[in-house]
Amino acid sequence: MNEECLQYFHRISEYIDRELDDAICRKIDAHLKECPECRECLNSLRKTIELCRQASEEAVPEGFRKRLRAVLKECFGAQPT
Repeated sequence: MNEECLQYFHRISEYIDRELDDAICRKIDAHLKECPECRECLNSLRKTIELCRQASEEAVPEGFRKRLRAVLKECFGAQPT
């Protein structure tokens, strides 16, 4: 990842959320057209966001917390708080 990529990478969340002004968005758009690595990063982030949104709508199965705590206790040797 080069310096230009890093510059835009730090703003990618704001870009997705449409919090940037038009001039910056146009620069990022132009960069994305030329940079397959940044396009892939953007697509991956968008997919992750969508998966998180979908997951937040699903109900947590009964007993999940108890099983999770037991696994964490086994792995880390202490009860999580």
